[in-house]
Amino acid sequence: GLPLISRRDTELVLTGWELDALALHQATGVASLALPRGATCLPPALLPYLEQFKRITLWLGEDLRSWEAAKLFARKLSLKRCSLVRPGDLQPRPLEALNQGLNLTKILRAALPASHKSIVSFRQLREEVFGELVNTEQVAGIKWERFPELNKLLKGHRRGELTIFTGPTGSGKTTFISEYALDLCMQGVCTLWGSFEINNVRLAKIMLTQFATRRLEDQLELYDEWADRFEDLPLYFMTFHGQQNIK
Repeated sequence: GLPLISRRDTELVLTGWELDALALHQATGVASLALPRGATCLPPALLPYLEQFKRITLWLGEDLRSWEAAKLFARKLSLKRCSLVRPGDLQPRPLEALNQGLNLTKILRAALPASHKSIVSFRQLREEVFGELVNTEQVAGIKWERFPELNKLLKGHRRGELTIFTGPTGSGKTTFISEYALDLCMQGVCTLWGSFEINNVRLAKIMLTQFATRRLEDQLELYDEWADRFEDLPLYFMTFHGQQNIK
């Protein structure tokens, strides 16, 4: 069936026998090819002829061997562009479906994607893995300038990660986390505080003191100077405090 394929064809149905390809073309008008050695063999030499197609539907036969072959061929042809017609009583091989008066177009539309949307292979991840190896420092995240030991443990603040700090009341969690966040904020990391226990005024006072590295209550004449600089940080506070409605 290859001479009947136009260069403009982007969709194809791959079958195991010539009569199946003829039946498909007669019933649906879609571009159809038959594998030259039957439904269980896809020679590598044929792959270049199939490169032009953006979507390939494999409808090879009605037995288990053909179904297993279809899944194997889909991996060779790229799972993303392949769909499979699962063998069954209502989905026999194309010639048999035509003889039974079944709707071949409907069967093609119901073909299953060869790739599952929630499953990937290493082939699909290969380039991204290489990118992470090349850019090790960038992938490690933004490192803290004030906490070198923390960098050894967490490798930096990384997008998509959640870090939980726990400890008893009065152990210094808020004091530490405010400095932890301030360190990153001063490096341009946009920071949003949701402080349900300590009100925003007190929290901002703690952070401003840490930012200025001095007790501003003893040097109030410096307050505006440090407040102006602190104001330029990408730092925000939620207005929630105490018990809240779940909505």
